[in-house]
Amino acid sequence: MVTTDENGEPSQAQSAAPCLHDLFTAQAVRGPDAPALIDVEGVGRVVSYRELAGMSDRLAAAIRALMPEAGGRVGLYLRRGPHVVAAILAVFKAGCSYVPLDPGYPADRVRFMAEDSGLGLLLTDPGIDAGLVVPGVTALEVTDTLLEGRESAAGPPSALPAVPVTPEDPAYVIYTSGSSGRPKGVEVPHRAVTALLEACDEVFDLTSDDVWTMFHSHCFDFSVWEIWGALSRGAALIVVPTDVARSPESTLELIVEQGVTVFNQVPSVFRYLSRAALAAQKSAPELRYVIFGGESVDLQAVRDWRTVNGGTTAFVNMYGVTEATVFSTFHHLTEADLTREGCSPDPARTIGRPLAGTTALLMTEDGKPAAPGEIGELYLAGDQLAIGYVGRPALTSQRYPECGGQDEVPRRLYRTGDLAVLHPDGTLEFAGRADDQVKINGYRIEAGEVETVLRATEGVGELVVVPVDSRIGERILVACYTAAQGVRPQELNQRLVARARTRLPSFMVPARFAHLPALPLNASGKTDRRAVAEQLSGA
Repeated sequence: MVTTDENGEPSQAQSAAPCLHDLFTAQAVRGPDAPALIDVEGVGRVVSYRELAGMSDRLAAAIRALMPEAGGRVGLYLRRGPHVVAAILAVFKAGCSYVPLDPGYPADRVRFMAEDSGLGLLLTDPGIDAGLVVPGVTALEVTDTLLEGRESAAGPPSALPAVPVTPEDPAYVIYTSGSSGRPKGVEVPHRAVTALLEACDEVFDLTSDDVWTMFHSHCFDFSVWEIWGALSRGAALIVVPTDVARSPESTLELIVEQGVTVFNQVPSVFRYLSRAALAAQKSAPELRYVIFGGESVDLQAVRDWRTVNGGTTAFVNMYGVTEATVFSTFHHLTEADLTREGCSPDPARTIGRPLAGTTALLMTEDGKPAAPGEIGELYLAGDQLAIGYVGRPALTSQRYPECGGQDEVPRRLYRTGDLAVLHPDGTLEFAGRADDQVKINGYRIEAGEVETVLRATEGVGELVVVPVDSRIGERILVACYTAAQGVRPQELNQRLVARARTRLPSFMVPARFAHLPALPLNASGKTDRRAVAEQLSGA
């Protein structure tokens, strides 16, 4: 990625190792009046790079007044909107890292993440009584008055000295599902995100003329790529309102009317967008890239899109994990891919080749390199690896082992738990999970965490959570349970649904709850999850 100053020369942030806010500042200097954020709600305000820089400077000053010491963690308990982007920038400028907290999450989960991460400050929307959710943490309301500098006649805090931040410093902590029943916080440094951006320069032809969408919540690491893919290149970013994101028709209308050129989406959600375009025969001629991530590609959805739009949109399937910063491999879908579904390698499950700077290794169960065509567990290495799990050194050591390379120099790896096959042409094909973790709508979910929450429901005998394919081919979670003696299954079902909705984020709530007289067992006497899933599949 190349950034320049006002004279067209390489910026200082580029010549030195940059942090994320350095990349933004370089673009704000290069094109101060260029659109940075497009707020499509209300009057449809456009925020320039100059304005966003001022907003984030003012909020950074307010953060530093409450947290003078750099290096702390700031919770973002904020609803979706452009102010989220300003808050992220402000946190970086204040020398801190952010922890996204979705106001839609159950209070117990938010409280756990706040306590586990050791928040020093909480940024909230106006009118939120944060003390009810996160007691004992100072809260700062992110108001328009504060962002726009109307609280003080002193103007923007331009005289404040910059806080030293290095690329190795943490940028954010995003919580993912944990098999022990509690979420685990993945701490990611600036260096890992800038490495991702540089690697993607070799995959995409991205420019300052692009229009991106921030379709995903800031609690989902897809948003990291959406925000910084746009702002690091001087492009415009549309923060998609929640009600628009929930409607394929409204999303399609936004893409067409706003001239979106780069759109990131999980395949199961894109399916509905493609159907909406096909039904309305509505094309999006400006859309250059659809970037998939999170799950296998729905090839029929791509074909349907092509029926309306022809070949103007390029489709790229990315594979990645939070622990290695969003994306690690890429595969450009070709015309041949769209005509050879069900072949080997399966184009729907092809995750391609590693990004520049990332090494992908496949290891067998006995720790030896997998041969071409042999299934192995996928390990990743490179500058995109996260720091580790917050407050969990043992788990960090387990998941990030150090192994000797060909030159016997130890290198740090991340053990993904994903299985893959290396084909003779050098491409990788996803082959499932080595454990009980699954992906639903792009979210990585530990079935064990869902089970831990639901098994605490009064009246449950046995319970497992399994992924199955619904009648329409969508991957969903189903909670299968037996009732304790004397408990009516219908009443227990209601209690399970209520507990799931109050204790789990919406993306982790099973789509179905199925009562079974008994759960099938395997030869070792354990619950046979595969047999359970086979009973339910397509039901």
